[in-house]
Amino acid sequence: MGIGTLFDIASSGVTAQRLAIEVTGENIANVNTDGYSRQQVIMENKPVTTANGFPLGTGVQIGAVQRTYDNMLQLQQVNGNSSYQENLAKQTALEQIQPSFNELTSDGLGKALTNFFGAWQDLTTNASGSAERQALITRSQILVDSFHQMDFTLSNVASTADSNLVGITAEATDNARNLALVNTQILATGSVGGNANELLDQRDLLLRKLSQQVSITSTINADGTASVTLPGGGQIVNSTRYATLYTNATGAPAANDIMLSALGNPPPANVPATDTLVATVGGGATVGGKLGGTMQVRDGIVPGYLARLNEMANQLVTRTNTLHSAGYALDGTTGNNFFNPAGLTAGSIALDGALTGTKVAAALPVVPTDPIPTSSGNNLNALQFVALGNQSVPFTTGNASFVNNYNSLVSQVGVDTEGTQNVASQGASFLKQLSALRSSNSEVSLDEELTNLTKYQRAFQGSAKVISAATDMLDTVLGMVR
Repeated sequence: MGIGTLFDIASSGVTAQRLAIEVTGENIANVNTDGYSRQQVIMENKPVTTANGFPLGTGVQIGAVQRTYDNMLQLQQVNGNSSYQENLAKQTALEQIQPSFNELTSDGLGKALTNFFGAWQDLTTNASGSAERQALITRSQILVDSFHQMDFTLSNVASTADSNLVGITAEATDNARNLALVNTQILATGSVGGNANELLDQRDLLLRKLSQQVSITSTINADGTASVTLPGGGQIVNSTRYATLYTNATGAPAANDIMLSALGNPPPANVPATDTLVATVGGGATVGGKLGGTMQVRDGIVPGYLARLNEMANQLVTRTNTLHSAGYALDGTTGNNFFNPAGLTAGSIALDGALTGTKVAAALPVVPTDPIPTSSGNNLNALQFVALGNQSVPFTTGNASFVNNYNSLVSQVGVDTEGTQNVASQGASFLKQLSALRSSNSEVSLDEELTNLTKYQRAFQGSAKVISAATDMLDTVLGMVR
């Protein structure tokens, strides 16, 4: 081994330590970059040679510049994002719905039901009293308005959820487009033998973002590109090509289907007749992510509550009209409806257009020989309505009075809201834990990088010192020759 070998060894050290310092500087510069994974230099011995019968090294070389990466953590974050965003979408909707079922206030539907039957109770004490009759009509209108308000609130939440699907699908498509672009850059970098670590970080970050909108299954190809499949098998990203995720109106109110176009770069125009159907009404549970949670709000949660309200309105209108049409009003007429018989839902319930104070049928025949009761104190039909308020009515959820049935609905909303809040909170904690694990494993630690910077700087100075020593030795030899 000659002096020239010393120069080779020292120069390899200078080169390797310089590159290590560059990588360390890159880490420090990206300490706050979202998705960036810490990189580290892997140094290896250069091939060993034999000098004077002894094996001696020839310096150091860079084996690789690796990013610290845990594939299991990546998969857990992708799945955790989808589950959390799904539950968060449901939690947000339920928190918008819950105030309407807040019976701590004095103007809720439960209070209106109580006041409605209470007004009939007041009428029993003075069956011909105009004030009591007007109070009954006023409280009945408040009850109708309460039904309408509940229907409006729930329908508005469903309509908003349906509208939000447009933005969610557009955001998913945007992430898919960016992922296809990053895949293209990864291929280009690999074709010239470059290091694609930063691009791989961007790829993984986009996968995590895409999983927030919809549940995904990702595949990392041998060339480093990612392909993404949605529930049902449709591909939204295939290497450098991507598809458009979009909504398609079915013609029914608040009923957009979710469609997936063909792949391309850019994708071809949307053709709902032949594109892939990702999810239709009621299919949100299989889609996952924010998209799935929003669809569940539109297709399951809100319709479930509305169905119970509609059933209650139907039963109230039907049973009230049955009793009222059998009774007699102050003017001696009978067969009058109290509610409009066509209004059998929470949104359409209404008082009969001909109903006035004198048309309220509080009386019943005392005996069969008295078909038209004329006594101003006859309150027999009003008593029937008081009994109706306490009567057990067959609802789909079980037999209960009107007030108790509504109270059970209020309880159900509260339980659903609390349950979703708990699940979403657990999901947030799980993601926070995963983020902390990724931080400790992959993110940049300034303290560690500054330590590495000092280490590599010292090594660089040492290699430079060897070059200086070899130069002195060479000068000495040359001096001896002269």
